[in-house]
Amino acid sequence: MCFIKYKSSDIIGQEWNMNKSRKSPCPTLVVWVPKKTGFTEFVEVNEDNEVQGGFSVAIFCKAVQFLPFNVRPIFRPFINETGGMNGTYDDLLRHIEGQKCQAVAGDVTIRGNRAQYVSFTIPYLAAEIYMLVHATPEWIQTLGTFLKPFTTRLWITLVCACILTGIAVALLEYRADNPKFESPFYKQLLMVIWFPISTFFFHEGEIRNKCTKVVLVMWLCMIFIVLQIFTATLSSWLTLDQLRPRVPSDHEKIGYQGGSFIKDLIIQKYKCSGKHLQALNSYREFKNALDNGSVDGIVDHLYYIDLFLAKYPSEYTKVGPIHQEAGIAFALPIGSALLEDFSRAVINVTESEFMEAMKTKYLGLPIPSKSKSNRAQAPLPQSLDVKCFIGLFTFMGIVTIAAIILSEVSLRRRGNKVGIEEEECKQQATASEQVQIKIPD
Repeated sequence: MCFIKYKSSDIIGQEWNMNKSRKSPCPTLVVWVPKKTGFTEFVEVNEDNEVQGGFSVAIFCKAVQFLPFNVRPIFRPFINETGGMNGTYDDLLRHIEGQKCQAVAGDVTIRGNRAQYVSFTIPYLAAEIYMLVHATPEWIQTLGTFLKPFTTRLWITLVCACILTGIAVALLEYRADNPKFESPFYKQLLMVIWFPISTFFFHEGEIRNKCTKVVLVMWLCMIFIVLQIFTATLSSWLTLDQLRPRVPSDHEKIGYQGGSFIKDLIIQKYKCSGKHLQALNSYREFKNALDNGSVDGIVDHLYYIDLFLAKYPSEYTKVGPIHQEAGIAFALPIGSALLEDFSRAVINVTESEFMEAMKTKYLGLPIPSKSKSNRAQAPLPQSLDVKCFIGLFTFMGIVTIAAIILSEVSLRRRGNKVGIEEEECKQQATASEQVQIKIPD
């Protein structure tokens, strides 16, 4: 780590005594941080009021190392006599107003009213505001779900394809003098549907035409391909867990993180009275307030909402962004000689791999790929249409028509050959009779 702890509730950097050419305007920099009991990802202060670290502290420490002069930061929690947070974030920022070598580190959002009494560095993190609400299933699975993988037109096309295949088989076998297809018409209709299935799966049918075998093999291949695609598509429908956010119609009963500017934002944005807005101080309070109905939604920074959804992913989802702030940054007194150099240092930190490593360590990012909250934005799977199988149906039709043509050609050749043989037999019989007549008694 880049700091060591002292019982005096200060954290004094141990890597700041580096040889740098420029003279430091603030050899010692007092850095005030907020104390929060339930949200310790950005700044963590223990029960003994010792600053132990956090995302903002780590970024601040790294930025100090990029400064062209030596600065020794001393981190102190902004607390009152009872050990709690000494007011709001605005009170914390006003605490360094007019001071020379002091700063504020934490999840401090850049706002216009705050810029009147402090200066902000370049933001090191985006500040998107989202709403956390209950989620209800949007997609309810029924028996009709098993038909969803294919459109109605595709189901009709498949049934017609099977019937046409049966008719082609019946025609081929009828032309081959198969006795099963010489029955009455209504039985022939049943044979059209049942014969391909009974022949392959129950070995009941007798195939007399070789072209019939070709058609049945192609039909079986088509059914196998369609079945595999149907199974894959059906699995995506059955495993779908679509969530729909229950966005409140009014914003009177909304929760927010205690001490932040979110309360003022809600009142300004939604024109509500603010009487029923509830300050919450931990993820557990977030969950309890949503579950017992004391709030209809919670407005907070995206990072906190994503962290909440990582803990409780099944019943809640996020809506937004509902508001975009300038960003999260460090605060310095107006006119501070550190501001310009510190902003450059922050830019260097945000462009480094260290930034991503700290996001992963403290904020659990990238959260969107892990969180199930994104299911609300996931579209429903598409039902496959006829155009998805147009090539398969075309190939099957060509093979079937070719089989019928080849069968007819083969039967005609065979008929001509039989006719020639019969004619030769008749001629031989006639010649034999004539010979017998000429022999005298």
